[in-house]
Amino acid sequence: MREDGTTWLPQHARVEAKRILGDMVKGIDPGGERRLRREGPTLRDGLELHVSKMKSKESRPRSIEAIEDETEKHLKEWLDRPLATITRTDVRERHEALTKNNGVYIANRVMRHLRAAWNTLSKEHDLPVCPTIAVHWNKEHRRQEPMPWSELPGWFKKISKLEPIRDEDGEVTGRRSGVRGDYQLLTLLTGLRKMDAATIRWQHIDLEEGTLRRPNPKGGEDRAFTIPLSSECVRILQRRRRENRELFLDGDGGWVFPTRAIKELPCHHCADLGVAKQHTPGAVVHLVEGKQQNVLEKNKPAVNVIPTPHRLRDTYTTALVEVGGVSPFVIDVLTNHRPPRGSVTAGYIDISMEHLAECQERVSRFLLERIKGKTTPKKKTKKRGAHLVAVS
Repeated sequence: MREDGTTWLPQHARVEAKRILGDMVKGIDPGGERRLRREGPTLRDGLELHVSKMKSKESRPRSIEAIEDETEKHLKEWLDRPLATITRTDVRERHEALTKNNGVYIANRVMRHLRAAWNTLSKEHDLPVCPTIAVHWNKEHRRQEPMPWSELPGWFKKISKLEPIRDEDGEVTGRRSGVRGDYQLLTLLTGLRKMDAATIRWQHIDLEEGTLRRPNPKGGEDRAFTIPLSSECVRILQRRRRENRELFLDGDGGWVFPTRAIKELPCHHCADLGVAKQHTPGAVVHLVEGKQQNVLEKNKPAVNVIPTPHRLRDTYTTALVEVGGVSPFVIDVLTNHRPPRGSVTAGYIDISMEHLAECQERVSRFLLERIKGKTTPKKKTKKRGAHLVAVS
């Protein structure tokens, strides 16, 4: 009987013999494929099981899509190989090739996907030690680049020229920047992650109470948080509500920082907020990309016009420290960071919204002064004997 259940006939045997002889001429082991099928579950089996576990735990769709897409792209020829046949040398060499061709971060991430699928499947099958043990992991650097205070005035001039409101004749009608400029300023004054700021919806803002809620931030719904808004942030939002009406006569779609979609594109951010699963060309959607780049030369990389939004988050966090008198626990809350693991003290602290609002107001004033070019005056000193004494 053939593998498909039909009866072997002489003509079938002759065709199969020619195919096997052809494979042997090419150096292919005719029994190799069968042996592979007998040697246990494949990487595809492991990936499917791992993804099913992620879905049962309600992992974020973007996380599931990332592991599926990146494994398919970078380990495609391994998907139907039994895991037991993937060697340490295979994994080490693939990691080195990915590092060279795709960068240190994608190389590490793909190997983590492989390890996750392997470990999940090993709970149900007797597998050897995961071969990622042979990987020499690339060192990953967390870029921390707060803007120097001396650069803030120049930065503000640039964002004030981003996308001003124009009438039908192309004349500027707004005295201030448009959507993108206000997005940049609010991001600086709140320290929000770039997509947390870009996807703010009016339904999550209480202008009377001066609060903003992020229902589905990085980390999912379990990490939802509410922060107070400074008086300057409230003014920015009031301006956006007013000027959005001039920019989008058909409505801003409930987005604080709206734009129009250029092409059809799936959107995890919209799906997470229960708005839609994809953008439709011409529809009003949230700001998609916070970066501002120009291509100065053809076929050359784009150059940033202004710092990326995450540098604004670094700058905000630095300001929280420099303003003085803000506890590390308040900084964790305002930046939506988890307190240090094992911190017993953090479990006893419940910081009031009033105290958070006072800290938020102070840091906004601090940053606005730096935008205007003002710096903290240095304390004068006078000599007294052999010591220098500070004079208030």
